[in-house]
Amino acid sequence: MKIFFFDIDGTLAINKKVPKSNIQALKLLKDKGYLTFICSGRAPFYASKLFGDLVSGYVCCNGRYILYHNEKLHGEMFTSDELEYYLDKIDELDAGAMLVSDDKSYLFHTSEEQKEILIKEYGHEHIGDDSLNHPFYTFDLLYTSLKQRDALIETFKDTLVINDHGGHGSTDCSTMSFDKGSAIKYLLEYFDIDITDSYAFGDGYNDQAMFREAGHKIAMGNAVEALKEKATYVTANIEDEGIMKALIHEEVL
Repeated sequence: MKIFFFDIDGTLAINKKVPKSNIQALKLLKDKGYLTFICSGRAPFYASKLFGDLVSGYVCCNGRYILYHNEKLHGEMFTSDELEYYLDKIDELDAGAMLVSDDKSYLFHTSEEQKEILIKEYGHEHIGDDSLNHPFYTFDLLYTSLKQRDALIETFKDTLVINDHGGHGSTDCSTMSFDKGSAIKYLLEYFDIDITDSYAFGDGYNDQAMFREAGHKIAMGNAVEALKEKATYVTANIEDEGIMKALIHEEVL
């Protein structure tokens, strides 16, 4: 048995659009009976809407939420003390956050403009009220200037890997205590799969955690240099059928 982990943004999709070759690649892996997991910083409801049953499961919230055949396999939720710590720091820096629960996101200190952008991105049905009495697995940070973003990165440098969304006012966050790599390790043990039969595809800084635990580390041609340096193979860009070319190179298709 082989198992594959794919990041979404910049790896499988661009602005919610999944190239046809990537859809074909996922279908071919499924036909061969391999296990395939989306491995993303995105919320579970966002990822599953894009890929449905094309994959075996989903590693969401940068590793802290795992679905297998639409059933929740594992959830690493914040303790009340952890959540209080993060929200206090966000409040001190006058920043905002979108906290992700099982089927909705909840907004903390967001402007009306930020709220409208998030509703457009995720759908009104997935943006909850201001209640914080829910299990939360991750959060996106929302900033209004690069200076504020850099202050957030500095403040959380010992607990979070912050992955900026292109300088457009938001970041996802990967906790150092449980990240994408932790989820991959969990699933390898759960399915009793050897590390040599695991494949991770990514393009961003938070994907370095995947490379820590996967045997085959494939960086997209459009990946950040820090990830390419840790890769066992660098494939073509996402627009140039990078996924399909890598699978052929790895001799799994």
